[in-house]
Amino acid sequence: MGWFYKEVRWGYFTVRDVEEPLHEVKVTKEGVVITMDLPGVRKEDLVISASEDAILVEATSKVGGATVRYKKLIKTPIPIDPDKVVAKLTNGILHIVAPPKEVSFRKIKVE
Repeated sequence: MGWFYKEVRWGYFTVRDVEEPLHEVKVTKEGVVITMDLPGVRKEDLVISASEDAILVEATSKVGGATVRYKKLIKTPIPIDPDKVVAKLTNGILHIVAPPKEVSFRKIKVE
């Protein structure tokens, strides 16, 4: 169980505060590619935050008349550029492409 779970059992029903969605992380030549399953989520109910080493996805949806909250923090295997992250939601599948952070060198004067 992830650290987001808070589970309360009541009869035959289980109520969870926050769900962790299924996801897949790949490193390609474009950067870090994340695919996440978010059934019933609309673009308006989705919040994505990015830093140089992690992406946080938060969403809410209505499934079977109940409100489901999703939250997932994904540590990226390589440093990414948070200003260039692109996300697309199609039929409950979220695709995130995070390009790698560019490495730059500067000349150092030797004294």
